[in-house]
Amino acid sequence: MADRLISKASGKEVIRAVGESMEPTIKKNSLVTVRTVRGGYAPKVGDIVVFNAAQWGIDGSILQRVIGVPGSFVQCCDADGRQLLNGTPLEERYLSPDVRQNPFGPVTVPAGRLWIEGDNRAVSLDSRWHRDAPGGGTIAVSDVIGVVELDG
Repeated sequence: MADRLISKASGKEVIRAVGESMEPTIKKNSLVTVRTVRGGYAPKVGDIVVFNAAQWGIDGSILQRVIGVPGSFVQCCDADGRQLLNGTPLEERYLSPDVRQNPFGPVTVPAGRLWIEGDNRAVSLDSRWHRDAPGGGTIAVSDVIGVVELDG
């Protein structure tokens, strides 16, 4: 979850990451800057986005990482435990070295939708856990509020 704290005229907001789903990349209660998109978001794999989570029955916003973009297919896992995007292992250096992932897929990401996951896969209630929801666990690109701008 994310608390939206400050709206700026520059098209940016500062939000607080209130959960642990993006650790170790974004620590619980950290403040991050989000570039608001106002409907103009061109999704990229690896982006960390804040989105309206109402379609999952959550009143508020969530921070997650884009894993699959429209038209791609996502699957877990290969023989080495790596997640696959379009049949190729993802380089997920942001994950803890001891991460264990549960098998799923393949899932084809529909047009206008995204497959998202938290970096802390053990606790993140992301696309993997909402596969029975409308959209098959994906979120609408139009539900993206902004993209996190990380320092460094």
